[in-house]
Amino acid sequence: MSPRSVTLTLALAGLLMTSVACKGIERPYPPDQPPEVTELMIATAPALQSVQVPRAKVRQGGGPAASLMLVAQAPARFTGTIQISGNELVTLVVNEDEYGLRWVGGREGAQSLAPGYYSGPPSRCAVETLLGVSLEPEAFVKMILGGAPLIDGPHQVIDRGWDRKTGRERLRIANDRYEQELAFAWIPKSGGRDGHWQFAGASLWAIDSSGAPEWLWTISHEELHEVDGAILPAKTQIRQPKPRGRGEAVINVSFQKQVANPQLGGELSADPPLEPGADSGGNGANAGDDWDDDWGDDADTEGSDAADEPTAPEPPPPTIPPQFVGNPTGLTPRGDLCAGR
Repeated sequence: MSPRSVTLTLALAGLLMTSVACKGIERPYPPDQPPEVTELMIATAPALQSVQVPRAKVRQGGGPAASLMLVAQAPARFTGTIQISGNELVTLVVNEDEYGLRWVGGREGAQSLAPGYYSGPPSRCAVETLLGVSLEPEAFVKMILGGAPLIDGPHQVIDRGWDRKTGRERLRIANDRYEQELAFAWIPKSGGRDGHWQFAGASLWAIDSSGAPEWLWTISHEELHEVDGAILPAKTQIRQPKPRGRGEAVINVSFQKQVANPQLGGELSADPPLEPGADSGGNGANAGDDWDDDWGDDADTEGSDAADEPTAPEPPPPTIPPQFVGNPTGLTPRGDLCAGR
């Protein structure tokens, strides 16, 4: 083949690749039949009740990779340890009563802390010390369990559509304080066209008094794969702005092993998890039609025996498994790192 023919062949190949790249990834549904918003919001629910990650790697920017071990249990318990070369740097434990932070050594990009043991009420400030992303404990656990760290409702849908570049369905919602864009991947069933939507990432913006959005963070799940029947990410990237506008901080987490619903012992809250669409007041898709029946005429009937009935004893608080209880051994008590924040 002549040099001119080789040049022409490479040029045609380049044009073809450019054409494919420009076309992007086709949507998995007809253009006039997008998925229902309700269907997408159902896909934001956690895929698991609990998960153990015995092996993971975390890397911040271009720094060295560190080892990460995680255990999480819905709705808001988790423990995470970061090590380098087998040496503990930080361990964070959070349960419904408190957090416990073992700060043994610092790491690049983290706030400067004196080595010691910090504890206090569970908070987003405590969660931020582990991976650097500011999330409430329940939102963080949802993310680890394959769900979305959603903003509080009620939500207003302000935009939606298929992203050809990333192959994701995107839904932007808002409340009176935040805007959030949710990304969903289509997971087809093997050997067929059917499938389901899976939460695959989110971005969050705070709305200031002028209505202008301020970007807070972006979480992207990649290499979605099946773990004991549930779909979880093999890789997660967290991006957020650095202080004083110095660019972006990027954290990459690679989950090398995930164990679905491990036996952790202890007990969960006595209140069962809510069904999708339900709220704590009993108002939801599965709420009964006799909500007002409890307020019948008998409520004001004189001579009622209700006051004479003995009060049922309150159930004991749930037992917290030892994995989610802090360990101050060997460290100086430092108080609450997050007091006043």
